[in-house]
Amino acid sequence: MHMKLREICEHLNGDLSGDGDIEITGVSGIKEALPTQITFVANPKYIAAIATTQAAAIIIGRDVSGNAKPTIRVDNPYWAFVQVLEMFSYDKNHHALPGIHETAILGQNVKLGERVSIQAFTYIADNVEIGNDTVIQPFVYIGEGTKIGVDGLIYPHVNIREEVTIGDRVIIHCGAVIGSDGFGFAPVSNRHHKIPQIGTVVIEDDVEIGANTTIDRATLSETLIKRGTKLDNLVQIAHNVEIGEDCCLAAQVGIAGSTIIGDRVNIAGHGGAAGHLTLGDDSVVYAKSAVTKDMPAGSHLSGFPARPHKQELRIHAATRKLPDMLPEFAKLQKRVAELEAKLQELEDES
Repeated sequence: MHMKLREICEHLNGDLSGDGDIEITGVSGIKEALPTQITFVANPKYIAAIATTQAAAIIIGRDVSGNAKPTIRVDNPYWAFVQVLEMFSYDKNHHALPGIHETAILGQNVKLGERVSIQAFTYIADNVEIGNDTVIQPFVYIGEGTKIGVDGLIYPHVNIREEVTIGDRVIIHCGAVIGSDGFGFAPVSNRHHKIPQIGTVVIEDDVEIGANTTIDRATLSETLIKRGTKLDNLVQIAHNVEIGEDCCLAAQVGIAGSTIIGDRVNIAGHGGAAGHLTLGDDSVVYAKSAVTKDMPAGSHLSGFPARPHKQELRIHAATRKLPDMLPEFAKLQKRVAELEAKLQELEDES
């Protein structure tokens, strides 16, 4: 694919400096870029690399010098770079040939939209609905009564259980399981009796679900993943959980049952939350931290149990000083003992 630099600039609504007729053949990082590629600088520590990069052109902020290189100046270079990546990428998954592979198995009353691609060895149960332009890759299982919206992409070995609802433009990566039974058991006479999980899972529009992530169905109502949320690989969402809009949950995050996560919450890798609590909008949970009680909007939390991040940093700082403090503490103990003994002598003499 070839594009003129001025065409890219027009798409980004940026300001062009230099030869706009340069042919751009691809996109790359500033250190790896070839003489026909475009790159970007969004982090100040890479500004010095402008002088040495081989890139044909650079996307930069409006207050950055291009060092005589052809440039496109924009307000947000990183977002502009993402847009250029989209321009040069060809997503073959979303351009799969429509139709049903001869090895696929479809149940009764399956409703397929236009240009749907059902690929090899897929099983689709009765009464499933799949919207226009959705791609179902090989070895996918879709349970009875499930509904999938338009322009979705379901990668191989995904299992979607019965009566699940999935919105538009949802991407589900390999090995994910949507709608498995919630972990519910009633202890009776020292035995665990399974509680039927008869609820469902609802995935709203523009959600992306990582490889081997699991989302349990609710006991009675619904487990809900709201619009625009992104789940990394190996994330566990338990039954009756609600995840708000535009959240990002990194790998190995676990959310216990009936917890409510607000909008725009970020949870770093191996973090999580206990059950039956609420984590407010715009909160951040740092890596390997566990939220164990309700937290208000805008919280920044770390540690186990999670506490305000600044408080946790102070605790760690104090902990690092303990090896130096302990000898001094021992000296003070000895001195106090000596003073107490001396005081006792004085009292005995009097």
